[in-house]
Amino acid sequence: MSAENDLADAIPTKKDRWRWILGLSLLSVTIFLWTTSNFLASTIFADDSYSKPFFVTCVNSSCFIGALLPLLRRRQRPVEYARSEAEDRLLESSESEQESDSPKKTSLPLTLRETGRLALEFCPLWFLANYFAAACLEYTTVASATILTSTSSVFTLIFGALFGAEAITLRKVLAVLASLAGVALISTADLSGNNAKEHRGDFPAKTKGEIAIGDTLALISAVMYGLYAVFLKKRIPDESRISMPTFFGFVGLFGVILLWPGFFVLHFCGIEPFQLPPTTRIWTIILLNSLASLCSDMAWAYAVLLTSPIVVTLGLSMTIPLSLVGQIVINSQTVSLLYWIGAAVVVVSFVFV
Repeated sequence: MSAENDLADAIPTKKDRWRWILGLSLLSVTIFLWTTSNFLASTIFADDSYSKPFFVTCVNSSCFIGALLPLLRRRQRPVEYARSEAEDRLLESSESEQESDSPKKTSLPLTLRETGRLALEFCPLWFLANYFAAACLEYTTVASATILTSTSSVFTLIFGALFGAEAITLRKVLAVLASLAGVALISTADLSGNNAKEHRGDFPAKTKGEIAIGDTLALISAVMYGLYAVFLKKRIPDESRISMPTFFGFVGLFGVILLWPGFFVLHFCGIEPFQLPPTTRIWTIILLNSLASLCSDMAWAYAVLLTSPIVVTLGLSMTIPLSLVGQIVINSQTVSLLYWIGAAVVVVSFVFV
């Protein structure tokens, strides 16, 4: 009987297949929205018309608070809400008594307090990842930023192995190595002449020092992305346990409450002098970027829970060819054949995860 159960567990169920299909669909949405968001931010960062990544990231964070509005309805029905909380605790107690008899039973949904506590832990990782991802766009192109951010797959594999959220297999290791090889090819092409006048098109000229700063910031962002992908999967193995809009609503709320002192620090240090957006055009770009960030981050989080952190982070490498096409169409930039070969290698690495 035990052998039969093990065999049944090893065979993917129809539900598992649909979870992967849905997860990969949400990943596709994330890829499109993240690329769009990067180009929107680049239009105001690259030419220094409004290079305020901390302000933009804070606006993105504050927009998440709107996801908490449905909770106001609960406050209008406190008796029903209190009864619901009591029922949750009663069911939790009952489940703990039956846990030994049914160890694979689905866990109960997180309570509002538990969701808020998890969001508080998650908030710094989310903010740092998004801040550095935005800051690098002041110094480097969208494609280069995307390439280096895609190395988050390496850090996801490392952190996943350390924290037990990801099983390491030979196929995953080879996929990550292939992804890194593609990144190396593209980076070589980028630093060897893609910033030259005949290649950069409408993109502002950058020195090698500025490109190095941008690449470093993008790499730091990759570390943060890898860490918070593993953190989310480790803390919430089953997506049915959490309301993702509520979770990100709390992330936005805690971001606004805890991170506002950063305005003073960055202002007085001269890193980012405080200034509100001077034109309607810049405000529009920031708000559209915030909406894209909200939708893409929730789609990303569900994709992680429905598939796995390494699949999602490697899948996001597919933003590379999309960003390359965007650079050609939007900025009239051209890239070398080596660039395209590297992009193809990265995409192929995702297929073999």
